[in-house]
Amino acid sequence: MKIKLTPLNIVSAFSVMVVVGLIINKNWLLAPANHEFKGLFIALGLLVFFVSFLCDQIFRKFIPTLARLWLMQLMVIVFAVIFVLVLKISVFG
Repeated sequence: MKIKLTPLNIVSAFSVMVVVGLIINKNWLLAPANHEFKGLFIALGLLVFFVSFLCDQIFRKFIPTLARLWLMQLMVIVFAVIFVLVLKISVFG
């Protein structure tokens, strides 16, 4: 099995780092007003990890070259960030 560094791998690693930081109670990860939502943030971080890991495996299966793999995964990440920002602005104003 070839080890490839991809954007979704980086997102997976970052989400695991945040979840572990929340579990060991690093206060700098959350604003003081959001400590009651710590469990929700841990669950969302785990969800982000599993979704990004599964998407990475699917992309690796169907896209053979590393350059196209990077391009497609970066596009997915950019569209996801834009979607979340639009949703945040439209719902929470």
